[in-house]
Amino acid sequence: MVFNYEGMRMSFGPADIGAVLQGVGSLASAAAIFGAAWLASNTFDGWRRQKLSERRIEQAERILTAAYKARRALGYVRSPLMEAHELNAAEAHLEKQDFWATVDANRKQKLVSTQGYYNRLNAVLDERRAVEECLPMARALFGEKVEQALELLNRQFRMVQIAIDSNSWEGNDREFSRSIREDLTSSSGSDRPNKMNVLIDEQVKLIEDALVPVLRLEGGRG
Repeated sequence: MVFNYEGMRMSFGPADIGAVLQGVGSLASAAAIFGAAWLASNTFDGWRRQKLSERRIEQAERILTAAYKARRALGYVRSPLMEAHELNAAEAHLEKQDFWATVDANRKQKLVSTQGYYNRLNAVLDERRAVEECLPMARALFGEKVEQALELLNRQFRMVQIAIDSNSWEGNDREFSRSIREDLTSSSGSDRPNKMNVLIDEQVKLIEDALVPVLRLEGGRG
């Protein structure tokens, strides 16, 4: 580079042009590296969002399926109609027990019905486990309310079991007996709805409200 102080002029030589070009090249390289890093970051973020969306869809389907199956299982266990083959299977089981020979006829009838309900509960163990297995991901992906709804839905199996145990004994007062029947069967009285029926429907509705929009929105993305 040559300076002319009289005219305050500045001229560049070949070496100066090379230095400028080298600097421009360095800036271009830096810009390219930055651009590649930005693109990689956005590509990774997009991939991660896609995988999370897929996971949410998968778990939403799983949780909804578990909730629907639990509702049907509870409906089966709590059906007020105990069919003949169920009663026969229950009685056949009880006849193998040592105490059965000492039970009077009236008591036997009640115990046969009780065993029938226990057999139903045992038949839906897979549905109960499915709900329990959904709890961690329900909370992680969809929040505490969905987890609590699943827990409350699952707890109804335990409430039915308590009702079965309580119903096998005599001497319960009228209101307590009615409460037991409402947990034990899905039948309703004329003066009020069955409280467990209402609770089950409420929990399934809450789960639907939280998860169905996820399936509709994220499942429609292309």
